[in-house]
Amino acid sequence: MILGAVVVVAAAGTTASVLAGRHHGASPTQHVSSGAETEMPSGGLAGRTPALVFRSTTLDRRYGDVAAASLGDTGAGRALTTMACDRVDYVAGTGLCLTRGNKPPLVSTRAIVFDAAFHTTHTIELAGYPSRTRVSPDGRYGAATNFVNGDSYATMGFSTRTDLLDLRAGTVLFDLEKLHVVRDGKSFQATDFNFWGVTFTSDSQHFYATLGTGGHTYLIQADVATRQATVITDGVECPSLSPDGHRIAFKQRVPGSTVAWRLSVLDLATLRRHPLAETANIDDQAEWYDNNTVMYAAPESAADAQAATAAGLSALSTGGSIATDTWTVPADGSGAPTRLLSGAWSAVVVR
Repeated sequence: MILGAVVVVAAAGTTASVLAGRHHGASPTQHVSSGAETEMPSGGLAGRTPALVFRSTTLDRRYGDVAAASLGDTGAGRALTTMACDRVDYVAGTGLCLTRGNKPPLVSTRAIVFDAAFHTTHTIELAGYPSRTRVSPDGRYGAATNFVNGDSYATMGFSTRTDLLDLRAGTVLFDLEKLHVVRDGKSFQATDFNFWGVTFTSDSQHFYATLGTGGHTYLIQADVATRQATVITDGVECPSLSPDGHRIAFKQRVPGSTVAWRLSVLDLATLRRHPLAETANIDDQAEWYDNNTVMYAAPESAADAQAATAAGLSALSTGGSIATDTWTVPADGSGAPTRLLSGAWSAVVVR
């Protein structure tokens, strides 16, 4: 469905200036080198954990390939696979790679399910441009969010489709628009419903996501088996559940004439929220490095931010070669951002 929220396209200059302020006046951290590039051994991640799995955005011939780096020494180098993805996630020996389809003139996405050796086990054809993806903790389910109209969360009238996938069977279970949603104890329906940014609970049978409708971005909690969902609170985009299951890291809309977001954390017990020390405009579905630290990606420079905005692609995937870095920041709102790895996007911690 097309989201009817009153939103305005963010100006390239605004995005660029925010990133420029962040990088020129950022925390006293050191630039972490991407290190040497090697080929992923045939065993894949076997014997290579804990690790960071990510999409390489180093500006070279391997741009877009999935890679892994040692979690203990991310600057020591990266092992590259031959799998190219726009978004990637990996949990419990199962990975999900979203990449653009090759069936022009149709706009399509291929959801590629892969194992620990990065061998493809299933390929699922989906509609739209790739945007967000997640794998459930047991590796059974996956979620894929794609743009089917528009290509940015900062543009008016964008439309998304989010599919829940059975990764073992390689099939689509259902589109989130099939959910029965309840708000304040009553059935809640509207023609402009949009869903995006799934994050699974530890039992893999429930998930949180964003429901956009009528200018609001609601956090919902849903049940995989019953396909029932409940509205939890408003003003939450691209949720990411903490490992302990108590908090949600998310994008919070910053008031103003242009669309910008501030990374924040929501306490699920109290519904209190607080902003994180990262003050730049971050359009990403954050991950958790651990229970105390949030992880996310951002354009490497103001010029890259401007190029990404001009391309109108929040996933920074289909707008050409945009350099991005992966950062961490304390989840309690203290401290300052720290660059974890250069040339990395869509990173996930594998322990």
